[in-house]
Amino acid sequence: MSSIVDSTPLVHWYSKEKLDDVANEFLHEYCPAALEKPIAVPIMDIAKKKMGLRVFTKYRLSEDFSILGQMCFTSGLVTIYDKDEDEYRDIKVRRGTMLIDPDTYLKRNTGCFNNTVAHECFHWYKHRNYHLYGKAVGKDNTKAFRCPVAEKDVNYHDDWDDEDWMEWQANNAAPRILMPKSTFINAANEIIKQGHEIYGSSLQAWWIIAKLAELYDVSKQSAGIRMDELGISID
Repeated sequence: MSSIVDSTPLVHWYSKEKLDDVANEFLHEYCPAALEKPIAVPIMDIAKKKMGLRVFTKYRLSEDFSILGQMCFTSGLVTIYDKDEDEYRDIKVRRGTMLIDPDTYLKRNTGCFNNTVAHECFHWYKHRNYHLYGKAVGKDNTKAFRCPVAEKDVNYHDDWDDEDWMEWQANNAAPRILMPKSTFINAANEIIKQGHEIYGSSLQAWWIIAKLAELYDVSKQSAGIRMDELGISID
């Protein structure tokens, strides 16, 4: 694995199964109520009030909406896209600034927005020391972490560098923070039970997914993937 710093142990490898535990650690620290019962995790409040991050949703991060969010680990200049002027320009930010492209909500949905905020929170929670160490040893590219829409193909992970692994971790940790394993399984089973009482054998998976997405304030796609990952069946 290549690295922006030499032989640093600051990027830990987690399996997807381990990321459930890491997500629980995050929630235990910032929102323990989410581990006790199914709730929509107040991720924006966590970011601002519990983690002390500055969150801005007014800056476009790319011309083609290829970047959803950005976590700024050190103070300095970062590049944003000025739609009115149709040009990229630099703005000054402070350490602990989170930038979320406004189109994350306008072109998608609240669930996508919440997932992006959770994604950036995870970067700050687990990866800020890596970037601070990089800055300490003079690596300029540690200032900010830009998070693209498109995910890299995990089949080619042998060629990934530290940034690729950190992005993979944040991609997979975010839905686990918003939909913790234990409460999600319980909520899904309860909704499936209700669905069978209403629809009987004609119960459809989309109805379960829509109910879970509404409960956790996530996208239907994310709720469906979480069901599949946890092996939850409507039968």
